[in-house]
Amino acid sequence: MAPWLRRPADFRGAPAADAAVLARLERGVLLSDLACEGGWCHGRVKPDISGYIRETKLWGVYPDETVGAGIPHRWALW
Repeated sequence: MAPWLRRPADFRGAPAADAAVLARLERGVLLSDLACEGGWCHGRVKPDISGYIRETKLWGVYPDETVGAGIPHRWALW
C-alpha cells in the first residue's frame, strides 16, 4: 500500500470498482507478475491467487503507467 494510505487495499476479481473483493491486502504484501493499464494492475500474491488492484494503491507505479506482464520485479504495498 502506498505510504500515504492507511487502510488495506481491495484486491478484486476484475478491473472495476464494483467487482468482487477477493482479499484486502495489508502493507508489505508483494505482488508478482504485475501488469498495469488504465488505472488497474493485475498481479499475483501467491501462485494460485491473482486479481486486480488500483494502481494508486501501489508504491513504485506511476499514475497511468503501463507496465508489461512478466516483469521479474515485485511491487509492494506500503
